[in-house]
Amino acid sequence: MDLTPDQITKLNQLGVKSDNLTSNIHHPSSLFPILSISGLTLLSFSGLILFKSNSNKYEQTVVSVPTSNTTLPETSVSPTQVPKSIQHYLLTSQQFFTQASQEQSIDLLNQSILAATSAIKEFPNDYRGFYQRGRIYQSVLTSQPQLIPQVLADLTQAQKLEPSNAEITRSLASAYAIKGDAQNTINYLSQTITLEPTKAQNFYDLAKIQQQVGLLSQAVQTYSQLISLVADPTQKTLVEAEKLSLEKLIAKNPNQNTTQTNQTISPSPSIQNLPTNISIDSPTIQASTNQGLIVAAPEELDQVKVSNLTTSNSLSGSSTLTANTKEITISNTQVTSNSQVYISVTKGGKNQNLQVTSKSTGSFIVGLDTGINEDIEFKWWIIN
Repeated sequence: MDLTPDQITKLNQLGVKSDNLTSNIHHPSSLFPILSISGLTLLSFSGLILFKSNSNKYEQTVVSVPTSNTTLPETSVSPTQVPKSIQHYLLTSQQFFTQASQEQSIDLLNQSILAATSAIKEFPNDYRGFYQRGRIYQSVLTSQPQLIPQVLADLTQAQKLEPSNAEITRSLASAYAIKGDAQNTINYLSQTITLEPTKAQNFYDLAKIQQQVGLLSQAVQTYSQLISLVADPTQKTLVEAEKLSLEKLIAKNPNQNTTQTNQTISPSPSIQNLPTNISIDSPTIQASTNQGLIVAAPEELDQVKVSNLTTSNSLSGSSTLTANTKEITISNTQVTSNSQVYISVTKGGKNQNLQVTSKSTGSFIVGLDTGINEDIEFKWWIIN
C-alpha cells in the first residue's frame, strides 16, 4: 500500500516520524500497514483509525467523518464533551426562571439558580452570571427577606466586574430600598443617573427619596434635571408642581439646613446583622410556611421605594385633608415638641388658610377653621 506525500505530512503532524514511513511496505502476514507511534501500534484500514497498546487491547477508538449519510450519535463523533458557553447557562437559567414565575414553582426557581451558579463557576470573571443569580434572588425578597445578603453580594460582584452598567446600579438601588437603607439607595440611584443621564424614571425616584429623608435642596435640583427630560405636558406640569412646592417650603425657612445628610433610617428588624462572607455556591430557596413563594414579575424588580420610609418616619411627605373635614392628624416619629413643621398646598383649598394647628411628640395636626367641600392636597416638611 503506497502513502502519498500528503498522507506522510499529515502523519508527521500527528507525531509519526518520517523515517518510520516507507512508501511501499507490504507485510506478507498483514492485511494493512503497521506504523509505530510512541509505543502504540497504529492500524489503518478503510478510514478507521485504531490505537492498539502493547498488550493487544484496544483502549480508544476515534472514528473519522463518515462518507455515508448515516447520522452517528454525538458520543461516536467525539470522545470529549464540547465546553458549554456562558450563554448556554444564562439561557437555561432564564428559561427556568420564566417558568418559575408563571407557575410560582420553587423547584423551577432552584433549577434557575443552579444554572446561574454554574455560569459563575465556569466563568467567574463574567458579570452576567452574578447579575442573573442576584436578580433571581431579588425576585423573591417579598417572601424571602433573609436572602437580601445574597442579592447584595451577587449584584455587588457584578458591579465590580462591570462598573459601567446602569442596570446593575439600579438593581442595587432597588435592593437597598427593600433593605430599608435610604443612603445607599440614593447613592446607587445617583450612580445610575451618571451612567444613564437621559432616563427620566431614575431622576423621579431619586427626587422622591431625597424629599422623604429631608434633602429638599437636592430634590429641587433633581426635579430641575427631570423637567428637561419629560416630553408629556401633563407629566411635566406635575413635576413642576412638585418642584414649586419644595421651593415654597425652603423659602419659608431659608436659614435652616435643608440638606440633612445625617438622617438615619433603621433597617427592618428581619434583616439586621447581615453576614459579609457569601459563598459562591447558592443557597436553595425554601417556601415560608406563612407566605409560600412569591416571584415578582420582571417589571417589578426595578421599583425603587425604600421599604420602611413612610409618612410615619419621613422628614417630608404628602397628605390630603378630605372635603368637609376641619383637620387631619399626621403621626410621625421624627416630630418632637421642638420640631418645626411647614406645609404647602399643592391642590385645592384656594384662598384657604391651611396651617399646622398643633404638634407634640410623635404627631402634628393640620387643619382649617372651617371645613370646605373639596379635598386639599398638601406637602409637609419637618425640621429638627
